[in-house]
Amino acid sequence: MYRPWILLLAVGCFGTRDVEPDWLNDAAIEDNSEGDGEDVPEPAACGEDDTGEVSGFAISGTIEDLETGEGPADPTALCAYALDPTPVLSGGEPIVMAASAVCDSGEYHVGGLSNPPSIGMFISIADCDASSPTVMRSATGIDFDDVKDLGDGDVFSDKVVYLVTLGYGQEVDSNLDDYDGDAVTTGFMAGFVMDLDYDYVSGASLSCTGCADFYYLDDDPSDGMFYTAGERNTVTDASVRAIFVAPGAPIFTYKADDGGTHTWEPQLFGSLPGYASFLLFNADN
Repeated sequence: MYRPWILLLAVGCFGTRDVEPDWLNDAAIEDNSEGDGEDVPEPAACGEDDTGEVSGFAISGTIEDLETGEGPADPTALCAYALDPTPVLSGGEPIVMAASAVCDSGEYHVGGLSNPPSIGMFISIADCDASSPTVMRSATGIDFDDVKDLGDGDVFSDKVVYLVTLGYGQEVDSNLDDYDGDAVTTGFMAGFVMDLDYDYVSGASLSCTGCADFYYLDDDPSDGMFYTAGERNTVTDASVRAIFVAPGAPIFTYKADDGGTHTWEPQLFGSLPGYASFLLFNADN
């Protein structure tokens, strides 16, 4: 089944958009005029809605750094934003439904949510102070089915979301030797290929009928993050969490294949300007 929230990306990839990421401007946090015309909510303190009367549901979980596979190095600089992507369908910016400072532990908890959009939501990890960016804005999808029935005080918990530090994003860009562009400003799709037990899979490749270039990370950066002996890697490597990157990835149906050892459901996905968006392939057998 295709995830309907992915449709939000179509305008961002195929429409006319500034390549300068909005999150590099103070206005990205101060103004939400491209969304519902209201100011972005002031981020709540971590766990602020844990006491007293609770209004709305919450989404919580852990944050994983793409580079390290661990929690954020400086969680105190980060905020988590729950995004309604509906305006993106008509060329606008996502609406920030609620925001919260990331906890000192590196976990996030965004509460006060209601009326989730039927196309799904995103959790975005970004700098609380957009004027001094340390990370790219990330976009990890939340399926509508996971939150549609939640009420006051309910929590959709243990959801892992991902981040890319600005330094690592620039390192990725500098290692895309045959990519003609800036992967940080154009945005890129990144992800993992996993089996039924959520273990990483070696030897898998992605395809989309020639719509995007795929780069597969390996464990020897001496000859380039995505290259071996001068040749671009063609399959995933479980030793580096089966990570793939596709800069400027258009909306397309993406498939994963490892020669039949596992099967994965095709997914409609893509990237947004200035974002690191995350596509997870979890095997169905």
